[in-house]
Amino acid sequence: MSLSPRWSEFGRANLGRIVFILAVILILVIWLVHVRLNDDGIVTGVVLTEGGEPVAGATVQIREQTLNLVKEPRAVLTDEQGRFEFTDIEMIDFLVSAKLDGVGVSERKRYHLYFMHQNFEVPEPLVLKSES
Repeated sequence: MSLSPRWSEFGRANLGRIVFILAVILILVIWLVHVRLNDDGIVTGVVLTEGGEPVAGATVQIREQTLNLVKEPRAVLTDEQGRFEFTDIEMIDFLVSAKLDGVGVSERKRYHLYFMHQNFEVPEPLVLKSES
């Protein structure tokens, strides 16, 4: 008795399951590679005036979003192009805001990441609005 008809019958009967399992494994490998390539904990963005001009020297704060907000925020200053960068961020949910005396304050924006240390570019600029 040959094994090959048995394996052939097994393969036909379970082909869908085999393909599904291989697809799940492939998706997991792709996700793990993506996480590994994007796990430096860098959060970047830009601060602009209401007129769309970059704001140099603005203070940008990032604060972990928790139930009681007791953790101290981290702060950086923007460069000449209005860009800011936080490094070694270990937050999943956080708030970002900016301010510069004499120019204005941005609204706080909340973001949620998929994994710890995920690199993230704030999708919209933080716009400083006049304090009135």
